[in-house]
Amino acid sequence: MIIDCAVHPVLGNEEFNREIGGPWNLLKLPPLFGDRYRAPFDQLAVPLEEATSPAALADQLRRSGVDYAVLSPTTRGYWPNPQQATSVARGANKLFAEKWLNAPESEGKFLGSIRVAMNDVDEALRELDRWADDDRYVQLVAPARALGTYGEQRFFPLWRAAVERGLVVFIHDDLGTLCEPPPSQVGFPSHFAEVHAIRPMSAIVHLTSFIIAGVFERLPELRVVLGDVSVHAARSLAIRTDKDWQSDRLEVPWVSKDPTTYLERNVRFVTQADDEISPHSARTADAIGGDNSELVVYGSRHPYWDGVRAEDVFPTWTEKERARCLSENAVQFYPRLAARVSAEAGV
Repeated sequence: MIIDCAVHPVLGNEEFNREIGGPWNLLKLPPLFGDRYRAPFDQLAVPLEEATSPAALADQLRRSGVDYAVLSPTTRGYWPNPQQATSVARGANKLFAEKWLNAPESEGKFLGSIRVAMNDVDEALRELDRWADDDRYVQLVAPARALGTYGEQRFFPLWRAAVERGLVVFIHDDLGTLCEPPPSQVGFPSHFAEVHAIRPMSAIVHLTSFIIAGVFERLPELRVVLGDVSVHAARSLAIRTDKDWQSDRLEVPWVSKDPTTYLERNVRFVTQADDEISPHSARTADAIGGDNSELVVYGSRHPYWDGVRAEDVFPTWTEKERARCLSENAVQFYPRLAARVSAEAGV
């Protein structure tokens, strides 16, 4: 079995703008890949008409041998106006449901994501309730680029609702954004190559916030998938957080376990190229610990240029380790996906 946990269908500008509705649809949508940092090449690996086509996606999945695909279309990142952000999320969810999730080509293999406005938690909760009764939705999506860390108390009701509904929280770097904060702590880099290299940083900051603010302690069933962060990229910060916690735990008494314990229990990473380094890391002072093949889920990142096919994932790993990555980890981590797989298997 192959489960693709990171498929990003493109919502076409015209149809997306129409669903957003007035007065916000009078504004031009930001470019899909942002304004400041445009790659010197086409960032879509397929023609735009295929990236916006459920039939083309279904054909691609069949040719790749994918059994289930978790779809999370981009909404162009962070929208500072909360009313506008709510309209954007509502329009994206409506268009996604009608065009993608209900498409005949889906054949029950397309699984859904719920987009919400992160700057209005009350509206976000209402949007979650609007779609969460449909068991085809398996996750809630939050953009990595934000104006606040996700461990902050204002976001807690949203994470609690995700747990209560059996939804994973997927943090994805929407490259295009109407309000684009600096992509680094030292301002704006000069080149696309720099920005692409430091993409994991935003989500790693959110991960640290979840741990240190005690979100994982208060919600032990919360499950977070980081869509653009290698487990190896997270390693150094996790090690530092562990070491700091030994001396600074007086400030955060609610963090009752080693920070890396929460990472291993509550977090999974979508496959990245540098995860190929090694599936294993012994529990030592300079390692996250455990078996990294248990911490990654397969994601093609279709239709983007830096995507990867299932057959190209971790060729040096054993078949058992690859099987964990390609399907078993996702089934174990996504509650609604596990229920669907079990139901279809007649278990």
